[in-house]
Amino acid sequence: MTQVDNTVTATADTIPADTIATASQIILVRHGLPGGPAVADPSLGAEGVAQAQRLAEWLRAEPVAQFVSSHYARAHETALLAAQPHALKVHVDKRLREWDSDRTTYATPEAIAATPRGKAFAEGRYDEFIPDYDKIATAARMRVAVTEAAERAPGQLTVIVSHGGVINTLLTDILQAPSPFFFNPGYTSMTRVAVLRSGRFVIQSVNETAHLR
Repeated sequence: MTQVDNTVTATADTIPADTIATASQIILVRHGLPGGPAVADPSLGAEGVAQAQRLAEWLRAEPVAQFVSSHYARAHETALLAAQPHALKVHVDKRLREWDSDRTTYATPEAIAATPRGKAFAEGRYDEFIPDYDKIATAARMRVAVTEAAERAPGQLTVIVSHGGVINTLLTDILQAPSPFFFNPGYTSMTRVAVLRSGRFVIQSVNETAHLR
């Protein structure tokens, strides 16, 4: 009797192309507006909760495979609210923390508007708002965290709730821009990045806020 070998050998025709269409899709979200006392790790304020709820409604029809957030309360609470329509748990990754994780108090840029740093922020002089810090190390930990999230849901959509500074740093690293900060992400704004199987990151949109209108 003749035996038939049904083994399929992978070829260039059978392996999906490494394109944006087949890539893992990432939505990077800045947390909602914090409120309450000026502690190092504030929770969301009432407005921040409303922002996160609007985000949740916007994402309701999206095929989200997983939600990931930093361990900071403002990011984790935003992710928990956004994940409710999907009945998904939130994976916490401390590498998604903000760049200034060593400070003992937290103040929004709006709260320091009258200070030199606040004025620099309002005028778009972001290099003067963000002090010197290790951009390379921050970008590296963000890349690893996002890559590992993409690997857990290959070819699917992942929502990552993080912070404005480190989202900026990741994007400027992708763009190979000298400054670690180039835009002011709105609260619960969405930035889309495709992660190809090769590991290449492709920016698809920045600072989407239509859900807040």
